[in-house]
Amino acid sequence: MTEGIDSSLAAVAAVAPAEEQGLPQLALAPPLAWMAGVSALADLIINRVLILMGHETWSTDALVRLGTWGGFARNLSVVSALVALGFCLASLSSPKSGLPFSARAGIASFGWLLVPVLTLMTFLPRAWTRPELVIVVAGLANATILLLVLAGMQWRSTRPVLVALVLTLVAALSGVLSMAVSLVGERNYWEHTERLANAFRWSGELAYLAVPIALGFAISIPWRELRGKAALGLSALAGGVVAAGIIAWKYAVGRNLPDLLYGALRLDFLPDRDFILYAIPLSVCAAVTVSATLSKDGLCRQLGGALLLLLSAGYAPRTPSAFLMTVLGVALLTRTAVALAQRSR
Repeated sequence: MTEGIDSSLAAVAAVAPAEEQGLPQLALAPPLAWMAGVSALADLIINRVLILMGHETWSTDALVRLGTWGGFARNLSVVSALVALGFCLASLSSPKSGLPFSARAGIASFGWLLVPVLTLMTFLPRAWTRPELVIVVAGLANATILLLVLAGMQWRSTRPVLVALVLTLVAALSGVLSMAVSLVGERNYWEHTERLANAFRWSGELAYLAVPIALGFAISIPWRELRGKAALGLSALAGGVVAAGIIAWKYAVGRNLPDLLYGALRLDFLPDRDFILYAIPLSVCAAVTVSATLSKDGLCRQLGGALLLLLSAGYAPRTPSAFLMTVLGVALLTRTAVALAQRSR
């Protein structure tokens, strides 16, 4: 299997641009990761925004058509993400990654256990997905995220990427702790269950929203080149579209915006009357993602793919597909951290 992966990487390097041929293997994001990110974004827009927004006002035919498109986008994102995650796990657990044996063994053990479980949960009927199984998958996913983050911190990478890895870990663990406190506290009738669960949840949400800001400092844009100017213009356009979309969403749904935004991205830190302020961090997230995606540097483009996956999955995922996108996004961040450290040696 390792020989097949090495030959595939050699084939990719043969057709890569001249400025990327000298980069480490981990610097190039798998093509299917991009397909997973774009499909996950379509899944977010269709299934968690449009359908939720119009389920009471739109016609049945329109909802059925949207449901068909949304189902296709979700299935495409899951299949492509599973293959891309397998590629990332194989590359990170390979001796050529330069990681210590303990890091490679941990990633391989938990990662290859998580992939079949996520595959099974994704394609099983929803009625068969018990809460206990969701908790097990959440534990496996967050254990894999922890190992990926620790592996990325083995090398002395750039500070913004390391900060982003730590923030991603804080967001993931805070979401799990919030869920665990809620479940255990409700069964044992703890007095401060809700307060403690909210503290974990809100701290994790702030860390989740800060990840794109941290990665923004890792992106270098050639201001004087035409490509750099185009990247800046399209980034500003993407941020403006997201901000305008949330404002229009607010006027379209009124007081239902907090519930709909929670259903889409699981954000609920701000009070209901101030939910419109989420337009600011989300527009910044969109701008950073677009600028990274359009960068000439392959490492920055991989950061853009990671951000696209993390933002499409939302904070504190609860579904198998969202867990999958989150783990794949963290895997791309880890690959970038290791590749940056190798390039600077």
